[in-house]
Amino acid sequence: MPKVPTSYFVVQTKLKPIMEAIQKAGVPEKFTLAFLDSLGFKSTNDRPIVAVLKSLDFLNQSGAPTQVYRDYKDTSKSKRVMGIRLKDAYSDVFLADENANTLPADKLKGIFASLTGKSDSVATKMAGTFKTLCSIADFSQESNIIQDEKIENYSKNVKPSLDTSVPPTEGPKSTEFHYNIQIHLPITRDISVYNAIFQSLKDHLM
Repeated sequence: MPKVPTSYFVVQTKLKPIMEAIQKAGVPEKFTLAFLDSLGFKSTNDRPIVAVLKSLDFLNQSGAPTQVYRDYKDTSKSKRVMGIRLKDAYSDVFLADENANTLPADKLKGIFASLTGKSDSVATKMAGTFKTLCSIADFSQESNIIQDEKIENYSKNVKPSLDTSVPPTEGPKSTEFHYNIQIHLPITRDISVYNAIFQSLKDHLM
């Protein structure tokens, strides 16, 4: 099956206001129709937002908001979050055209119809939903975000060096080897056993 969400909006002009309302509201335990009503969207044409949010991983299958949902509420990165999620959710659309987010509606309709086998009417609505979401997304920063995350994760896993010595000056370089020796001492009350062990170490290592 092609990776293309089948959810769509009939009234495209309602999609952006709903997403803006989500950014302004608190995070519910579960995104229900009652919560949608509380945002001021009570029409049956508004209800497909639940399926759309699930397809973008804003909600899990039980309707609970995910970390993506919470990240989207941060207006400083919401467009980039949307761009990343669209690239993933509509990956086959972007496989058909790497610049799918810039395509006109008629070309998008053709891609959606081809990938899903839906009628022209449904494909048009699916393409319109995708295009509206693209209008509130930023795709230019996607690679930078991913790179920044890799750098951040790498930094968290690298322990800082404890060597605060001054860098060596120009000259012959030497190679030094350091060994750490662990000794597992036997449990005994006879002190002579320990004395014999340490004396042996002194004789062979010093």
